[in-house]
This record gives sequence, C-alpha cells and structure tokens, in this order.
Amino acid sequence: MNCIVINENIEDLKSLVTKINVFPNLHLVGQFSNYIDAKHHINRNPIDIIIIDINNNHESCFSFLDTLTKNIKIIFTSHDSQFAFRTFNYNCIDYLKKPISNDRFKKTVNKLNNFSKKNNGNHIYVKSKLKKKKIYLTNIKWVEALGDYIRLITNSENVVMLSSLKSFEQELPKDKFMRIHKSYIVNLEKIETYDSKNVFIGSEKIPLSRNKKVDLDSALTLKN
Repeated sequence: MNCIVINENIEDLKSLVTKINVFPNLHLVGQFSNYIDAKHHINRNPIDIIIIDINNNHESCFSFLDTLTKNIKIIFTSHDSQFAFRTFNYNCIDYLKKPISNDRFKKTVNKLNNFSKKNNGNHIYVKSKLKKKKIYLTNIKWVEALGDYIRLITNSENVVMLSSLKSFEQELPKDKFMRIHKSYIVNLEKIETYDSKNVFIGSEKIPLSRNKKVDLDSALTLKN
C-alpha cells in the first residue's frame, strides 16, 4: 500500500518514517511538511493511505482533506484527542494520540490490513453531501462525468460526488469496470447488448468511443 506522511514537525516526520519502514506492506512514497506539495503529489500518483498530523492550525488540515477527490484512507496523529470525533467525517482508519509507541502503531497497521481484507474489492465508500456512503460495486451500472463532479448510477439510486472520472476510475477493479468513452465508465457485467456506437444497459443507451470498441470486445470475451 502506497502511503504518504504530512507533518510540519521534522522530528515527528522522522519518527513516523522509521515506524513505517518496519512494515513491508507499507510503501512510503512521499513525506511532506506542507499541504501544497502533498496535494501536488497526490494528484499525480496512486496513494492508498495518508498519515496526517492535526496541529494547532487544525482547520487547515480539515480544509485540505475536503479538497481531496480520491478515495484515500486516512490515519490521523495529534497531541490532542478533541478532534477524534470530527475525523469520522473522513475515511479514517485510526486516530493516534502522540507520543505514538511502536506497539500502538503496529495495532494501527493491523487494523489497516484487516480493513483491506474485509473490503476485498466488493464495495467502496464515496463522499456525497458531506457524508461517506457505502456503495457495493455489483450495484453500480455506470459512472458518468458531470464537469467537476461524477454521477454513479446504481440499481437503486443516483449518487453525485465531487471527483474527476479519471480519479474515480483508479478506485474501480479493472476486470469489472471499463472506461468506454471520455465521459463514461460502465460495469461490464451490466452490459446487455452493444454495437459499434453504443452500449445498452437495460433501456439506457451509453455512447461507446470508436477506439474503445476493440478493447470492449476483448474484455467481454475474457469474461465469458
């Protein structure tokens, strides 16, 4: 799992890096003392976990997290426990009160591993209307771009969330979903028929890019 650390305290940063390097399943791909550099890196690289410190300027921390469009797990660190409840609004795996012992950090990594096993690729959590919503992948019919937002069309509802289609595509298993157009991702298992220009899911017609037709043929052949 690729992780980054955001902490303006250099000693804290070094301590966390040492702890992370003990675990082979955690790959430290960035360490930052400010949000600007961290955001730049996140936007251009696949990140699974952010370990972020809540300092005296705590509003800046939460404001930064509010700007993220990727579905990234968050581990919080802080000298103060008063912000613990607020972190439930985010994709929080754990809240570590400093100083952080090696045993306490190990428990967090175990929790992270268990969380990943439980998910096992069958559902995701998306942020919509300031809440985290659980969406089962099998219920998603397709995803469409809406400017700075995307809309998930599921079996029971439509969910609008702030994200780019490109970022959300990275959260989906490639053997189950495919981007068939600059504005559409479809669940391959929901496709009933298709031709050279469109894919049909139920009574809905979704445009198919000409250069994606061969890829779609191959993907559906492999599934069968």
